[in-house]
Amino acid sequence: MADALARKFDVVVVHKLDRFSRNLRITLEYFDNLQKAGVAFVSINEQIDFTTPSGKVHLALLGAFAQYYSDNLSQETKKGWAERKAQGLYCGLLPFGAMKGEDGVPVPNPDTYPGLMMAFELAAQGESDRRIAQLLNSDGYRTAGNQRRSLFAKDTVRGILTNRFYLGYLPEGNGNGKWVKGKHEAFVSEQLWNLAQEMRRRNATSTHGRCRSERKICSMSGITHCWYCKGRIHIACTKKGQPRLGCYNRAKGWDCAQKSAALGVYEKQIEEYLGTFQIPEDYQKKILEAQRKLEVAYDDTSEERARWEAQLERMKKLYKWGDMTEEEYRREREAIQREMAALAPEASQTTNLDRLAEFLANISGAWKVASGEQRNKLARTLFQEIWIKDNQVVAVKPQPELEPFFKLNYEEFVNTVLKKRPRWGSNRLLPENFWIGLYPVCVAPLIDPRHKLAPSIWGELVERHKGESLRQLAKEYGVSYETVRRILKAER
Repeated sequence: MADALARKFDVVVVHKLDRFSRNLRITLEYFDNLQKAGVAFVSINEQIDFTTPSGKVHLALLGAFAQYYSDNLSQETKKGWAERKAQGLYCGLLPFGAMKGEDGVPVPNPDTYPGLMMAFELAAQGESDRRIAQLLNSDGYRTAGNQRRSLFAKDTVRGILTNRFYLGYLPEGNGNGKWVKGKHEAFVSEQLWNLAQEMRRRNATSTHGRCRSERKICSMSGITHCWYCKGRIHIACTKKGQPRLGCYNRAKGWDCAQKSAALGVYEKQIEEYLGTFQIPEDYQKKILEAQRKLEVAYDDTSEERARWEAQLERMKKLYKWGDMTEEEYRREREAIQREMAALAPEASQTTNLDRLAEFLANISGAWKVASGEQRNKLARTLFQEIWIKDNQVVAVKPQPELEPFFKLNYEEFVNTVLKKRPRWGSNRLLPENFWIGLYPVCVAPLIDPRHKLAPSIWGELVERHKGESLRQLAKEYGVSYETVRRILKAER
């Protein structure tokens, strides 16, 4: 509906009205919104003009019948489920390790039942849900379901180990958490069940487990990704309340080599990256020149803009002459304006470039003093994605409007730094399997890990070395003797 209101399409086509909605209130509400947006509606089966008075009556009747069909089907389905439960039969997809017998009663599945017993036996031995998931996956077992069989995760294992179906019970189905005796036999013994639950309870209350903390928004929440498995990075807190970043797929028990690290490690790298952000003085010329090259290569923007402007003038004349209604004129004008806004920017848009460049120049200072939630807002303003590999931020995907500056920054870095730096740092700059749209975070990997000295002062260091010793410089700059020696060697 949001796309319809934005006029991303002109007509909605459905096979039957009840495929559009089976709720009368929603049907009438959505039709009203479509009509206001100027989007047509076509039902192939009914072939009725729902904008006429008689069509609106048919719309209300068909919508009411569609809702009746849906509500009645739901009621009859619930009656069928209640009858099956009264007979002690299971409703829905059978869980892992079970299959339907000849009389419809669940029985152990010979293919997956050994995996079920392995999970309960490992739990009884004190293994964690995550470890059990890893072992099940390594033995080739997959989850049950009618869509696809996926890898086990710690949450899936927890659902299996707490499902009283395996003791011969069925859920009552009222959402009250109660269970009733089923017709099927128990899949695991009560002794094994109780032992597994006891060991899981001990693991949950162990002093080595993680403690729950109030949900906080950290600087990199929601936009961080794992370089190894391409999954999401989640933030968890230690016993002392220190946030750490770790791969969610690894936490679920999936095979991922990503190591966790403290949030501050990554925040420091982002701060240094923003602090050394280099934008050349002639950035406007470079960006606009690149845009003009794109225009020549892919589209003649000026001619396209002239065509849209001419069409807009013709529409104005039609509206003045009375050949076009006000609603039609407004609709067509908004569509043309959207097309014109999507064209490549013209050279006159340097004011906007100045504003963005000033924003990037001052962002490092704002990052230093911001809170976790404020840093998250800044990060989302700058980046679409942040990619980490172990304890290193390896790449970022900037927001589209800022991408030209990130591209210039990387080019400036390559031209002014990489040609001067020794191979011990640049060899670790670009990770493998880099893909289009990401920009390397090129500061942290190139600086000696014993201390981080900004490249902007390396030239000053060389000049001062003409009259001062290495140890004097190291003491004044607060770095090691070896750090100064390596910088001077690289600058020669």
